[in-house]
This record gives sequence, C-alpha cells and structure tokens, in this order.
Amino acid sequence: ETKTLADIAKAELDDAVFRGRQIRVRFATHGAALTVKNLPQFVSNELLEEAFSMFGPIERAIVIVDDRGRPTGKGIVEFANKPSARKALDRCGDGAFLLTA
Repeated sequence: ETKTLADIAKAELDDAVFRGRQIRVRFATHGAALTVKNLPQFVSNELLEEAFSMFGPIERAIVIVDDRGRPTGKGIVEFANKPSARKALDRCGDGAFLLTA
C-alpha cells in the first residue's frame, strides 16, 4: 500500500509547479543500494538483477533510462540487506564485473 501511494504521489507531483517553480519528485535512496555504471545497452532490469543476485537477495534492480526510454548506461541495485551490498561493492569496486546476455 505504501509503495502504491508513493507511486501515485510521484506521478501527480513530478513536474508540477509549486510556488512558481517546476518541481521534480524522486524516490529516496535505499539503505543497501548500489549505483552501477558503464552498463551495455542490452542490459535489462532482469539481467541486472540476475547478475547481482550472486551477492545476496535483491529487492529490485533498475536500468536507468532517459526521457525517450533509452538506457543511460547506469543502473541501481537495491539489496535486501547491507551485508549483501557490501559484498557486491567489495567484489566490484576495484575492477570490472562483466554482464553477458
């Protein structure tokens, strides 16, 4: 229910004019989320989740797209807990983590 209400609020308020200024509404970052960069164009939400699930349970994985729906090469992986996020960060932070289709 809370997620549904948040989605409704974002849909209604994003790009709305408030006190003479256009506002942008974004969800707050997750406590166990990692930003992933340099993603190939073929990577989907599902592939991103599958690839990072080796580090622990994932709540969601999202490939960020531009206003035309094209991938930006960035994504966010939200782990169910901080130890899993730390494990992924330790493994991927100093080098490359390859994703294949």
